[in-house]
Amino acid sequence: MKPLLRYLPQVFFASLALVTILALIPAPSVPQVVQFWDKAQHALAFAGLASIGCCAFPQRVRLVFIGLLLHGALIEVLQGTLTTTRFADVFDWFADGVGVLIGVGFFLLALRRVTDGSPHKD
Repeated sequence: MKPLLRYLPQVFFASLALVTILALIPAPSVPQVVQFWDKAQHALAFAGLASIGCCAFPQRVRLVFIGLLLHGALIEVLQGTLTTTRFADVFDWFADGVGVLIGVGFFLLALRRVTDGSPHKD
């Protein structure tokens, strides 16, 4: 398993690029009835990014957290300025932030369980 862990930074940056591309490519209009799913997609994507980012850079969890929040904001700005089929939405950014909190929270919880479950040396 450890040899695969060294590729996590590349997986993180590839995932970040994929989420960014998906957020900026033209998309058909989403009916308001399923608008909640759009927010869930944002939260899920950023929870995944945060989880991968924290695993890839466990000594830089704060940087992953802040970086992903800023990246979510950047995506919204780019959607509002560079695309004609996407729109900037502060609630999308809020959903990104919720996802980041969930991803970082799961990572910290898992880290705590791993470190609490290991034998302590005195």
